Parts: sequence; C-alpha cells; structure tokens
Amino acid sequence: MYTHIVFDVDGTLIDTDDAILLSLRDVLRDVLQKDVPADDLRFSFGITSVATLDALGVKARDTGRAMLLWKRYYMDYAGGITVFGGVREALERLAGTACILGIITSKTRSEYELDFAQSGLAHYFDYVICADDTQKHKPHPEPMLKFIERSGADPAATVYIGDTEYDMRCAHGAGTAFALAMWGGRGPEGIGADYRLSHPREILGLARR
Repeated sequence: MYTHIVFDVDGTLIDTDDAILLSLRDVLRDVLQKDVPADDLRFSFGITSVATLDALGVKARDTGRAMLLWKRYYMDYAGGITVFGGVREALERLAGTACILGIITSKTRSEYELDFAQSGLAHYFDYVICADDTQKHKPHPEPMLKFIERSGADPAATVYIGDTEYDMRCAHGAGTAFALAMWGGRGPEGIGADYRLSHPREILGLARR
C-alpha cells in the first residue's frame, strides 16, 4: 500500500470546529461590526486565515489586527479542542510500521504550534508543511508537492488524509491518493475520495507493512 501517509490537522486529527468558528465570529463582530452565525463560516475549513478574512470582506489594512484578535479569541475557546477518538491509537500503531508520516495544514507555523503542540501528537510526524512553506495553498497542489520534495516520497505511494474538498483537490492535483476522514462530520457528500474512512483505525489498512 502506501509508504507515506500525510494528514490534515483540523477536522482530521483534532476537533477544532468550535474554537475556529466561534473565535472567527467574535473577530467579525469587532472588525466588521457584523454578527455572522458560526455555521455560515464553515467555508473557512481548509483554507488559510488570510484567505478567510479576505473572503469575508476584511480590508487588507485591517488584516493584521484581525489576525491578532483571532489568535486571542481562539485561545479563549482552546480548552474545548480535543483529539478525535481513535486517532492517538492509530498513530501509535502506524509508528510501528515502516511508513513515513507527515502533516499538510493551512495553518501558519505559529498557528500550528499554538494549538497542535497541546495535543501530544506532534512527535509522530516526520515532516510538517504549513502555510508559510508555500506560496500557494490548498486546494492548490503546491503543499503536497512541497511535502514530496522534502520527504522524497513517490506520489503513487503517498496518501493524504483530510476532511474537505480542498484537501482532496490538493492531493489529486499532486498525483497522490486521497482518503476522506469521515469522523469529523463536516458533510462529506460529493467529495471524490479514493478511500472513505469511518474510523481512524481504518488508516492502518492503508499502511505498507
């Protein structure tokens, strides 16, 4: 099967939905004086913070302030962030195989370190590609191509596990397989996945022994 298994973070390894949506809602109240329902902000899953703010009409001159506020408000909700059930056990078993594990995330390096470090999962991963590492971001394939460049992976022996269409397009655009993590419950209908995984334990079936 696959020698390189790559993961998205939010909605795949850790459940950050409430922290992301509620903190973004609070930012928009401050910066745009708009009260936007949290559910209307779900489009932000899988794209960078800057792209999200731009799509919501935050002007370039206000982006820096909005980013600082978002980090502050995010930490207010960070206590509710959890590792999805079964993820830790799956990673522990994968660590006993010959597979190389990686992460591709739309978070910046500082955002990644801010919340993922608390999960206790970071030591499982050999390569981490953050938004700072590429000029273009998901759904563009550049993040996966950067992972392939750094790790020396064969695209045909690489699978990306994520929960959004952006993840799927990034993987397929770089010539790798895509496995849909369905345990996050973000509405997977219509996403063209090579594999659909209902529980993290099923990841073990993708690993080359």
